[in-house]
Amino acid sequence: MIVFFLMTLKGKSILIAGGTGGLGQEIVQDLSALGCSLMIVHRADDEKTRRLRTKLKGTQFTFYECDFVQADEIQDAVNSFFEQEKEPYAFVNLIGDPARVDWQKAQISHFQEAFLRNASAPLYSAKQFAIRMKYESRSGAIVLFSSMQGVYPFEGSLFYGTSKAALLHGAKILAREFGGEPFIRINTVAPGVNQAGMAEESIRKGKYSAYVDQKIIPRYGQAADISKLVLFLLEPDLYMTGQTLLYDGGLTLRRDLLR
Repeated sequence: MIVFFLMTLKGKSILIAGGTGGLGQEIVQDLSALGCSLMIVHRADDEKTRRLRTKLKGTQFTFYECDFVQADEIQDAVNSFFEQEKEPYAFVNLIGDPARVDWQKAQISHFQEAFLRNASAPLYSAKQFAIRMKYESRSGAIVLFSSMQGVYPFEGSLFYGTSKAALLHGAKILAREFGGEPFIRINTVAPGVNQAGMAEESIRKGKYSAYVDQKIIPRYGQAADISKLVLFLLEPDLYMTGQTLLYDGGLTLRRDLLR
């Protein structure tokens, strides 16, 4: 399988937003190992960014610092990617906000912020990327990130879950709009509880311990699990678009068995 990806993704340029996070770093390193040219969008030059930069030494990559929820900064980043890369092919956007706020006390501003970071900005960036690809007559792939909370109605996730559900529907609309030649496939990943990224804090607090202890799921997810899935969705001849891949080990399917 790795040889197959080497043949199909080597030399292609990929824009990755949120590539310095727990899940993003795994994806970035795997794509780098496959010979892809990467532009990694990040919010700040922090310790995570510096560690990733060291790991990628000697490979083809560029770091682009901006706030990827502002329309002008999104547009500037997309334009920069197309101007500097020879073979623009794909866009992966992992940026989101867990919106950890008591839904009973939260104000409408929390709702607005959740929708901006988890739906509006990711969908807008995907649209801008797809428009540029269409303009240059390039086929390619876009992978967006939702959550199992965007698929299943978890208690207390009114803001986060609803905004992530909106992302799923918006991605389907974009997949329909950009499905004609040149073909731009747009799919969404909905991760479950992973020992990387946003869920790490919840795991440390024991929020999901009972699911493993009671054998509802066999284990927590790993960043490597998600990276394999992204590589699959980026495969150039993939016969799929407008779909959501729920990757949660069966947690939402078996949640009612929890005692």
